[in-house]
Amino acid sequence: MHLPDAVHTRRLRARVLAVTLTAAAPAAAQIGATTQAAPQTEPTSSTPPRLTQFVQADYPPEALAAGREGSVLLELTIDPTGHVTQVTVQQALSADFDAAATAAARNFVFEPARREGVAVASILRYRYRFSAAAARAARRPQVHALLRATVRGRGDQPVGGAAVTLTLPDATTRQATTDAAGTFRFELEAVGEMRLSVRAEGFDPMSATETVADREDLALTYRLSPVRAPVAATTQTPGEPAGEADDEATVRARRPAREVTRQSLEFREILRMPGTGGDALRAVQNFPGVARAINGLLIVRGSTPQDTQIFADGTSIPIVYHFGGLSSVVSTELLDRIDFYPGNYSARYGRAQGGIVDVGLRSPRRQGFRLVANINLIDASLFAEGAITRNLSFAVSFRRSYIDAVLGSVLRGVSSVSFTSLPVYWDYQAVLEYRPTPRDRFRLAFLGSDDSLALILNQPPEVAPRFSGSFSTGIGFHAGQLLWDHTFSPTLSSRAMFSINRNAINVGGGDVFGLDLTFWNITGRYELTAQVNRHVRANVGMDLTGGPAQINFNGVRQPTEGQMPNLQNLARVSTQDADTLYRPGVYTELEVTPTPRLRLIPSLRLDYTRDANRSWSVQPRFAFRWEFARDWFLKGGVGVFNQPPQPAQSSGAVNSFNPATTVGNPFLATQRSIQYGLGAEHNFSRYLSLSVEGFYKDLDDQIIAQPSVQGASYLNSGIGRIYGGEILFRHRPSARFFGWLAYTISRSERRDSPQSAYRIFQFDQTHILTLIGSYRLGRGWEIGLRFRFVTGNPTTPVIGAVYNGDTGTYTQIPGAPYSARNAPFHQLDLRIDKTWTFRRGNLDLYLEVLNVYNNANPEGVQYNYNYTQSTTVTGIPFFPNLGFRYEY
Repeated sequence: MHLPDAVHTRRLRARVLAVTLTAAAPAAAQIGATTQAAPQTEPTSSTPPRLTQFVQADYPPEALAAGREGSVLLELTIDPTGHVTQVTVQQALSADFDAAATAAARNFVFEPARREGVAVASILRYRYRFSAAAARAARRPQVHALLRATVRGRGDQPVGGAAVTLTLPDATTRQATTDAAGTFRFELEAVGEMRLSVRAEGFDPMSATETVADREDLALTYRLSPVRAPVAATTQTPGEPAGEADDEATVRARRPAREVTRQSLEFREILRMPGTGGDALRAVQNFPGVARAINGLLIVRGSTPQDTQIFADGTSIPIVYHFGGLSSVVSTELLDRIDFYPGNYSARYGRAQGGIVDVGLRSPRRQGFRLVANINLIDASLFAEGAITRNLSFAVSFRRSYIDAVLGSVLRGVSSVSFTSLPVYWDYQAVLEYRPTPRDRFRLAFLGSDDSLALILNQPPEVAPRFSGSFSTGIGFHAGQLLWDHTFSPTLSSRAMFSINRNAINVGGGDVFGLDLTFWNITGRYELTAQVNRHVRANVGMDLTGGPAQINFNGVRQPTEGQMPNLQNLARVSTQDADTLYRPGVYTELEVTPTPRLRLIPSLRLDYTRDANRSWSVQPRFAFRWEFARDWFLKGGVGVFNQPPQPAQSSGAVNSFNPATTVGNPFLATQRSIQYGLGAEHNFSRYLSLSVEGFYKDLDDQIIAQPSVQGASYLNSGIGRIYGGEILFRHRPSARFFGWLAYTISRSERRDSPQSAYRIFQFDQTHILTLIGSYRLGRGWEIGLRFRFVTGNPTTPVIGAVYNGDTGTYTQIPGAPYSARNAPFHQLDLRIDKTWTFRRGNLDLYLEVLNVYNNANPEGVQYNYNYTQSTTVTGIPFFPNLGFRYEY
């Protein structure tokens, strides 16, 4: 065919193109495009047309039902604007296919052919292919979520051939069978609360209720209990890996998260991690970004312990560890999850500029009864759970230490001991859960903890001859919580929570110092989650916290970090005051997934603080996570985080020692932190993963005390910066091994005013290295090691002293704040477990040895009366802890 020269029409030669459409297309087809050979005289500067807008053809219904497929060869005439002006069938398939292909091709749009840069008309031959299999796949309902799980039995071995039944929200069921690895998976078109049951020969049947959100990949592990046959107690066969107690514990790994960085632990890692005593919350101390705990305080990315918030399902609790960090305040047996966020966390969390620890209490088992006893040389605990009715279940836990009973009777009789510490702690939890419908879950929970520490001073120290007698300190809380989860539809759900806490702190130091603080924390939270469309999920929520507080205080104004205490010139403070806190907050957050590999999370939080100059804090935040290649992820975030002052800092109560001054500063503003984070992750396999992340925190409006000034007690004059990097190389639990390497390098600096120079912060720990490994030897034996190396804590040297004739004491002359350091900390911990499996339960006997090679780790410096001599105060020496855990 010869076209007019006026339009410079030509035939261009193109290679065949193949396009496979996605499942989102209305039908499926494969298309090919060919042209006849162009004239030999065609200039080499010519370019063929390029398809820019493809239109899917409607697959003929009768042909699809019959499974007919094939291709239609078309000739397309394309004008210089790229539009198709004529379609001619060159090789027919059938009338219905020909008509469908022709109708679709008329709406194609091309980048036009060009001759020496000028758009010209052209003629192309396209082969339009119809695939019945692709068309059926495209018409299937879209997968909204994925539920996958591993079923394990005795000795943590996979259970193959188990029958799995999943009941969907519309009461329809899906069936699956576990493979040889004990795994199964469901691709779900519907989301919401679902009932899952598992049956396998030789095991008791089990069932669980799971809530699956839209576009969620929910990974689970179920453990079946063997059928209780009348056989004698047995140990595991030689070579068989030891397992934790056979139960129906479910380990959940929900993703993707709403935060840049969230660390979580699996159940076996918690139970067998060396140096933690099987305590889940103590295991958090081994994550990157967490400094070595000092007196049980949680220090995250160079911030003060007060900057990190601890929650139990949305209820704030004042402490996470008992005295000295020996144990946490919530039983591991009752935990469903521990989410640790070192920074750049979701807008649902506010009033904190450090990290977040969110502890989730799990649902009690809804079949049978379970009892766990754990007794060691430090404390003893008892846990029980079970079903009352089909829809009503319970769980209770209690723990108490007895170090006071063991050491108290011994040390009180030793005259050479001048300073004796006798810590006593106990805690409890109780949960009652009711599920009246598949859409509703109600839970009533009670939590409490109490720590008391008695300091018995038989003779006054040289540096403070006025100090003598008995001193005490205590901290405790009691909380009641009501939680309601409701699913309106597969795309709309909510969570409501109301709680009341009574918190008490008291410190007694003779006539020199006294603090008695009691405050009620009344909290209400509500969050509504809506799946707007397949790409957008919205989370909107509010929380309110506050309540009455009463304080009785007699002492001196406590210096801020970096300020050396000096009893001779510190301002005396005495007050009795009552106040009511009121701190509401609202937030909105979007989870946008423009592609399956990219997740964008913009959010905004507003907090109002009545006791901080009656001000609002506006906190925009943004996070993202991008899978730029298979199993390679890039993550990052930036956000503003505000933290209100402590009640004593913003108190307007009159100081009885000086009625012209107040205890605190009622005009304080909230402290602010702008946090930046960027990192990458890679999954080498189902077990091995690597995470690398850098962070920077810019602090301003930090509260600084004026300890020796009789005027303003606190000012927002502090500035700080924290920066560093974290590495986590992790081997998740396999049949025999788990472990990780965590390393943090960071620097935390402060200055008390814009005019002063930066200095090292009190909680700066430059290098933090943790190595953990645990290996199952077989026959119920498991051995694990933990090694830690940490840069020594900063200290302020004493460069001299001045004699005070009025008091007969020496007053120290401090050097530059935190200009010196203790020697580095390093310690090796060992754990050995032996497990027996009986007809009615499991027994785990464990030996945990802290500081295996008895390193004298320095924790501080103690001076004599005139500061001319000093000795190093060391930490925990070689300490073996023997215990057992029995589960029925």
